[in-house]
Amino acid sequence: MGRSFLSVRLGVRSLAERWERVTKRLDRDNRAPAKRLTGLAKNHSSEAFFGCDNPLEAMVFSALLEIRRNQDPEDDDVDP
Repeated sequence: MGRSFLSVRLGVRSLAERWERVTKRLDRDNRAPAKRLTGLAKNHSSEAFFGCDNPLEAMVFSALLEIRRNQDPEDDDVDP
């Protein structure tokens, strides 16, 4: 029997390909940040596979995680 749904990993790959197509249509000033965002969104798709059942959720979590990691490291010691 075949799968009746996309795995999160395959969904992330499909969404990333669509985001990359959009990136190519953006003006020159926005291409590099969009390309970087797409890369950030794919960074943790394997890990997100275990906790997320929605590919978009996995990509957004991954991108936000990477963005947060690149912010001021002193903020990481503070409990929410």
